[in-house]
Amino acid sequence: MKAVQIDEFGSSEKLKVVDIDIPIPQKDEVLIKVEAAGVMFSDIQMREDDYTNPPKLPAVLGREVVGTAIEVGENVEHIKVGMRVGTFMHTGGYAEYAAAPAMTTFEIPDRASFLQAIVYQSSLPAAYTHYSLAGNVQPGETILIHAAAGSVGTLMTQIAKKHGNTVIALCSSEAKRQYCLTKGADYAINYRETDYVEEVLNITEGKGVDVSLNSVGGPTLETDYKAIRPLGRWVIYGYAGGRAPLSAEAIDGIMHRSQQITIASVYNYRETEKIFDVLQYCQEWLKTEPLESPTTIYALEQAAEAQEFIASQESIGKVVLVP
Repeated sequence: MKAVQIDEFGSSEKLKVVDIDIPIPQKDEVLIKVEAAGVMFSDIQMREDDYTNPPKLPAVLGREVVGTAIEVGENVEHIKVGMRVGTFMHTGGYAEYAAAPAMTTFEIPDRASFLQAIVYQSSLPAAYTHYSLAGNVQPGETILIHAAAGSVGTLMTQIAKKHGNTVIALCSSEAKRQYCLTKGADYAINYRETDYVEEVLNITEGKGVDVSLNSVGGPTLETDYKAIRPLGRWVIYGYAGGRAPLSAEAIDGIMHRSQQITIASVYNYRETEKIFDVLQYCQEWLKTEPLESPTTIYALEQAAEAQEFIASQESIGKVVLVP
């Protein structure tokens, strides 16, 4: 089969199209003929060896796919050969075939095309996990969403509006700001043009938000707590802007406000029974909610170009590869 593989960590030039054997599914896995694979920022982090759970080399990157189940392991009961399915996994998606854990694989309802389903396969579980389980966001609360124009941020906005929250979206351009507003955000701030903490405090009449959902890290670790109310919650679930230690000033500010910090990873929740509630929520979404399609589609051979597009911070919505 054709796949995109890295033999060593480094730049996007390390992504090579290769011809390798079709994987053999283990007893708890499903072999999927891939129709579309999502491209995520974490794929870039893996390629650069900047991920908390790096792949073993050589590795086929890609954490989410949709397609048709063509073989199932002996322990798999809920997935049958011929089903249209979606899944998320650690690696293996940038290929014509992928072996995925059955535990995170579920049937795609008939109303959803493959290209519609790929928008939600990994991003919706991630968005709902951090919103509901890590953030414990309650109806009526005001929340701040970083990277709100990305696929996870977009779905967090839509989840939040479905549950009656006020959403303040953060993004890095005017085009993204307008996009966030069209996706339901009540307010959208271009942090490159505006002091977002000051603007958030203006919007909330000096109180701050109830919850900040932050996948950026980096410099925001020194500012975000100022935009969160006393006794508020701060969910940090990524470090797209880099890792940085909290200064003494930030620690004092957080302590003064008695804020709760949760450092979250989707992987921990996937190892618990809570993952079934997440998957049920996602299946129901695909059955009942309006469905969108990817904003940008590349051929499998263009994986390097797709990753560079995401790294440029110019991408909006979902970026996918099609074999």
